[in-house]
Amino acid sequence: MKTKALLISTLCLLGANYSWAADEDVTPGHLKFADQAVGSYEFVHYSSQGANPVSPYPTEKLKEEGTVVLTGGQVKNEDASVAGFNKGCHIVASDYGNMLLIKGDGSAEEPTLSAADALAGYINVSMFTQTDFPVNTPVRFHFVSKVVGDPITADYKISVWNFGGATTNVPLPETTTYSSIDTKWWPIYADLNVAGITGDDRIPLRIRYNIPGGHLGNRAIYIATIQFTANPSGECPGFDPVNFDGWDTPNGSPATGIDAIGETNGFVAWDSQYIYLNDIDFGTEVFIYSLNGALVKTVKVTDSFVEVPMSRGAYVVKYGNKASKVVL
Repeated sequence: MKTKALLISTLCLLGANYSWAADEDVTPGHLKFADQAVGSYEFVHYSSQGANPVSPYPTEKLKEEGTVVLTGGQVKNEDASVAGFNKGCHIVASDYGNMLLIKGDGSAEEPTLSAADALAGYINVSMFTQTDFPVNTPVRFHFVSKVVGDPITADYKISVWNFGGATTNVPLPETTTYSSIDTKWWPIYADLNVAGITGDDRIPLRIRYNIPGGHLGNRAIYIATIQFTANPSGECPGFDPVNFDGWDTPNGSPATGIDAIGETNGFVAWDSQYIYLNDIDFGTEVFIYSLNGALVKTVKVTDSFVEVPMSRGAYVVKYGNKASKVVL
């Protein structure tokens, strides 16, 4: 199983920048979802450059509070495709504050809200920081997301690039935010390498979030947090890639029983020969994966108690938005 949830880039301390206080939030306003009113959210620009926006993106099109540019196979040629994607984008309320919901076509999440049009190709959401973003200053990046709906078959990824797209100084190389065996909230923390990011072709930075091809259908994406912190205190949080299996809540606090979005009924038990599916809603599809993410078996629930014979080994059992690690 691949290492999850954390990529720590080298923390550079070349020349302290005293204009930024310790633990100062330098997140662009358009990415502070908790501060925005519940309602529609629009990605208002797009680029015809496939995976990357025009490099560097024209300065006159950059907004003072930050800019979002849609690119990729589905939105590179038509304004209508951008509008179709935007239909499914909403700021929604939760017990943990407002967050961004990207609701794909066919998703049952938040049934009163509109879904995006059917978009089969990949989509990159490129989110720019502001032009006064700190340089030569330690900056910590934090990202929390969750995918609800059909099991995913390709990784969701995020990276942080220079404005000009140069590969000589990429603050955060491409990092997996969500994989085929994930069901909970997944946090990414990284101390960015921002040394030498100066000049018109470097600032603002670009956060590139990749939605794999076909992965808007029957799924919803929640992005709870995108945050940049200048001069962070304390060590960058780390997670054991073997034992860590995600957060029950978007801020890492224990679940209360009413916190989970679209909570699924039932539970899993096991012994040396069987995996037992208990009180799971009839018709639910249960997916059993090996620890390296390969799908081993699919079971449709037809009774309140289902015995699934299995070979000895370690597995991840996933249904709805739940997952259990079992060892037979």
